[in-house]
Amino acid sequence: MKKILISLMISAALVACNKSTDSATVTPDQIKADLVKQVPGLTQVDQVNPTKISGLYEVVVGRKIFYVSTDGKYAVFGNMVDLGSKQSITEQRMQEIAKVDFSKLPLDLAIKQVIGDGSRKIAVFTDPDCPYCKMFEKQVVPQLKDVTIYTYLFPLPIHPNAASDAKKIWCSKDRLATWSAFMQKDTPLPTDVSCDTTGLDKVMKLGTDVVQVDGTPTMILENGTILPGMLPADQLNAKLDEISGKAPAASAPVSAAPSASAAQ
Repeated sequence: MKKILISLMISAALVACNKSTDSATVTPDQIKADLVKQVPGLTQVDQVNPTKISGLYEVVVGRKIFYVSTDGKYAVFGNMVDLGSKQSITEQRMQEIAKVDFSKLPLDLAIKQVIGDGSRKIAVFTDPDCPYCKMFEKQVVPQLKDVTIYTYLFPLPIHPNAASDAKKIWCSKDRLATWSAFMQKDTPLPTDVSCDTTGLDKVMKLGTDVVQVDGTPTMILENGTILPGMLPADQLNAKLDEISGKAPAASAPVSAAPSASAAQ
């Protein structure tokens, strides 16, 4: 997805050059067809929607958003901000479209950890060699309350030892104990990788095709909201409270750049 968006930005001028008129307004279906035709690697545009700004359409590709002019000639990348409310309309829309049905996650493929009464739930796609994932395990997890964490091992290609480490954790006698010791205390991993690791392959497919993980850690809350990057414990606890009805809903920030190891 990231490579496709880069291609989109590079190809924006190319799309414009293939328009024969300066003023005619094209339909959303025409914009979809033109983008797919002109941008290498882009096989489908999911949505083209009008915005509150005259002359500008919202384009949704997977869980990414950018904008095009209504004549299909110009593309705009970045946040659209409501200056009155100081809120990012783009971030709000991305939160709306970035949803995963938590009840359909294969919890049997996750490493399960129960903290307190475990009444709140969160899924985390994580990489054993990701520094931000280790920060999450060392700094955030110990401060969470009454939560069940489902950890999905999602080794990134940018970390050469991650796939091997994930297999060592998966094949260990006690996955949770091995995972926690390695991430929080840097305890060496066992060396046995002789077990059936097809479960890891299923997790990789789930993270790539369904969750569309761009970096680790990527968290999924019980209401389906996807949170890319690491959040401080107080903010994550607040979001968990919000979902459970214990706190008011928080507004989307003007900009957000959570720390994460990026997928390639």
